Amino acid sequence: MSIRIHGGKVLWKISLGEGLKSGLTDLCNGRFPVGLFYFDKALWTDAGVRQASETGADFFVSVESSPELIALCEKFDLGVFSVSNITPVWWGGDGKNAGGYREATPLGKLYEVKDNYPDSQVLWGDYIVDEPNSVDFAHIGKVVKLYKELFPGKIPLINLYPCYASMPSNTRDEVIMQLGNSDYTEHINQYIQEIDLPYICFDYYPFTGVFADYLENLRVIAAACKNSGKEMWVIIQSGAWSKEQILEEFQLDWQVYICLAFGVSSITYASYSKGWWDEETSCVNLKGEKNVTFEYVKGINSVLHSDFGTEILKYDYLYTGVHGDIDSSDDRIKSQLMRLRRSEIPSLPEIDITSDKSVVAGYFTKGDAFAVLVVNSHDPFDSAVTANVRLEVSGVSKTTVFGGNKIKWAIETAGDITIVGLTIESGQGALITLQTG
Repeated sequence: MSIRIHGGKVLWKISLGEGLKSGLTDLCNGRFPVGLFYFDKALWTDAGVRQASETGADFFVSVESSPELIALCEKFDLGVFSVSNITPVWWGGDGKNAGGYREATPLGKLYEVKDNYPDSQVLWGDYIVDEPNSVDFAHIGKVVKLYKELFPGKIPLINLYPCYASMPSNTRDEVIMQLGNSDYTEHINQYIQEIDLPYICFDYYPFTGVFADYLENLRVIAAACKNSGKEMWVIIQSGAWSKEQILEEFQLDWQVYICLAFGVSSITYASYSKGWWDEETSCVNLKGEKNVTFEYVKGINSVLHSDFGTEILKYDYLYTGVHGDIDSSDDRIKSQLMRLRRSEIPSLPEIDITSDKSVVAGYFTKGDAFAVLVVNSHDPFDSAVTANVRLEVSGVSKTTVFGGNKIKWAIETAGDITIVGLTIESGQGALITLQTG
């Protein structure tokens, strides 16, 4: 497919994927898929499930598919990725159990599950394994193949490690022990070769994990997804180990918009209820009382479920670049932005982005249209940093800007040139779509 973005001029040719293939967006009735990780049994009430649905979420991840919870999810139209049908789920750890998934989950187990599988449309699939070692990929691939035969229309969910594996304090040897590979790119490539699924899902918790490799992790998986035609799903950090580490709203938003700029097409928040975090940092505590994080999640979901989220799903991801003043960025992000700038392909000559702060820009295409998602990435530890961005492009017939209430914009034209001026608060993003036909 040719990409046209300058008065009909073909800039380059690129082989694109066939679009979304997992069916997750269809299950979410065409809107951007949003999930909640964990839903404690103490919350299995009408009021508890109703409150969770008020975040704007579409589904739960890592919950039981018991008749009680299924009935409540049917009432409030929430999907379920179950952990109670096929176990074990978490297969991470120090790597000593690598190679044991075959014994823990023999193929015959799926036939046993089939006989008693819950009959419900809100049971979207099963969370069959979390953070597996690559030694187990071959057998997991067989489980996935049989699962698709026995449970047509259901999604087997697999979540992969981030590049630092399970703990930010891991040594290189410990990371390799857990991944089963000498490096992260090899880990992801082996997953693609041995497990036939239309997506790559992974988790990364930058504010309690290894912050310094966050953008690189996204880049590696974005490239793998683009090259293999797979969707990119991510489980992001919404909780924290202690209430002193609780995220600010702009830090949650920063993760969401940065992930979108790398082509992510589904986001799950970890976690809705306590999980492994301090319960005062999750969306609700074990009594079901809202923490401030509840409103943060609800707020960004309102953007994802607006025209912004609907629109970005229509486009194919191309690449991610960096623009603006990197030198004055916070030191914790500066080196990452520098690495990303060196690894990107050259910016499109007909799109000129300038900014007084550093911005990450994701580039997307759809036929004769293309889109740019510009994110204020300058300082994920300071909510007061505002980026003033200017985008110039030629040969465009229609320009539209999508975003939340924390961005401002103005569009003007000068002959064949379209100029978009943007004011973007810290951690926020704006989607600019440009029609050339």
